[in-house]
Amino acid sequence: MAISAAEVKALREETGLPMMECKVALSEAGGDRAQAMEILAKKHKGKMEARSGRETGEGRIAIYISDDGTKGGIIELQCETAPVAKNEMFEDLATKIAQAVAEQDAESPDPEAIKASSHSGTAISELMSDIYGKLRETMNLTKCRKVTGAHLTRYIHHDFKSGVLIALDATPSQDNIGLDLCHHATFSQPKAIDRDDVPAEQVEKVRADAREAAVADGKPEQIIDKIVEGKVNAYYAQHTLMEQEHVKVSKTSVRDVLKGAGVTAVTDLVFMRVGA
Repeated sequence: MAISAAEVKALREETGLPMMECKVALSEAGGDRAQAMEILAKKHKGKMEARSGRETGEGRIAIYISDDGTKGGIIELQCETAPVAKNEMFEDLATKIAQAVAEQDAESPDPEAIKASSHSGTAISELMSDIYGKLRETMNLTKCRKVTGAHLTRYIHHDFKSGVLIALDATPSQDNIGLDLCHHATFSQPKAIDRDDVPAEQVEKVRADAREAAVADGKPEQIIDKIVEGKVNAYYAQHTLMEQEHVKVSKTSVRDVLKGAGVTAVTDLVFMRVGA
């Protein structure tokens, strides 16, 4: 069956693939464009699998938050080169995947399960195959996390290589509070949200190390306990989000800044960095 140049051009514009590949696919499909699209999708899926061993040292963080601000997804999508990580098609794909994560039931869904899920009726794996066909780089969905809460806020760094998604127990009364908190968390990267979230064994290690140091320094027995607890409190102030000094409000803890805006708790926090 003869395939017209117009048919090949139309398929080329729809897929972004080379003219010759489009012509071959249309010939195999007997001129049926939908079938030709399936042929191309299967062809490039195989190539993605064949290239899966290629190093994916670049990528981007993507975040999606629902319109009502109560559920979201954050993902790391890796690729081979920096230009592709900044490509609009790759960015759009990453955002769609983040939305698929937000719509899952699991808090920490398996990446393979997300690839098997869909966005607007199309499997994520098919969307990835389609973009591979256009950009010709291996892509790996390496991390994904769902976050829910009364109010979600986010921040992605300008290089798209790091991002944070945070859930609050209430909507702040000041517009800048959520973004400022995200900036703070990105800068300080706390080990836990509050002191209750710090593993007990870590606290005991801090306590034991502090006691050992105090004894070695010859401190009087009657003040060693106070020294130890002071070290523990200093550890909390350094490593837990709510007790850290806010990077944008001098000498004021994150807890007090949030309290002033009507927020009493951070209920979830996820920080991601490409390759970390």
